[in-house]
Amino acid sequence: MLIETFLHVPGIGEHREKELWERGVRTWRDAAASRLESIPFLEEVIGQSLSALALGDWWTVARALAPVEHWRALCREVDAAVRPLRWLALDIETTGLAPPDCHVTVVGLCGHATRFQPTALVAEGPEWKDRLRALLAESDILITFNGRRFDVPFLASSLGWDESRFPPFHVDLYYLWKRLGERGGLKKIQVRLLGRREGELADVDGYTAVKLWHAHRRGVRGALDTLVRYCLEDVVVLLELARLGYDRAAMQLGREWQCWNPPAVSLRHLPYDGDLVRHIQGPGGYAWWQRYRPS
Repeated sequence: MLIETFLHVPGIGEHREKELWERGVRTWRDAAASRLESIPFLEEVIGQSLSALALGDWWTVARALAPVEHWRALCREVDAAVRPLRWLALDIETTGLAPPDCHVTVVGLCGHATRFQPTALVAEGPEWKDRLRALLAESDILITFNGRRFDVPFLASSLGWDESRFPPFHVDLYYLWKRLGERGGLKKIQVRLLGRREGELADVDGYTAVKLWHAHRRGVRGALDTLVRYCLEDVVVLLELARLGYDRAAMQLGREWQCWNPPAVSLRHLPYDGDLVRHIQGPGGYAWWQRYRPS
């Protein structure tokens, strides 16, 4: 839990943190009451942390805590109950790997700011940027998979934003699950841990998503719906993997922390065109792409 970590204090690593826990110093409040003057910076940093906690100023803690440890901020204790900070899972689809030659096509989101309704912002017209800015501002924790290397830098470069536009904490599940011994991309990890990815969208990848976007721009019916559904499939699973990753990481630390369980999210109401996917990825896919690719 966030208020039980001391890794944001200079000079304290996992070993020393465990020593504090074993001595009964389990929370920031315990540390403040114990007045452990033998540990440099502890009193000062914990005092700042408690002040930030009271004000809801998560930037103070997030900037001091190493990004790989941001998973600890997914939950905190409030009145003896486990409560989450405000989560926002995010995944983007693009026309390629880097702006300005490539651009965002769809931003998929789900979390407290969307009331856990899967939400897709299609990058057509100016209003999607304002909506994205508002949803990010209403969130404390961004949850992505490889978002530190791709999604956030891509959005920041494309939109001319700095880090203040994004939530203070960023839980990149690629690094969390790598630390837990799980290698590979999001789909492979999802299959191993959750046993899902069925139907026509199971094998859709980023390249197919690019084709779907250009098909949409050329007026192919069902292409945009299919792209949106594919994007949101990835977004929704981030919530489940964040919860599971938190529990497993806590277990490795010898703590019995249990993550808050996010609401179940269904995508069944969102349409997609399975025939279109099979056509793009089937034997005639190359000829199809030659017809619809951008000139």
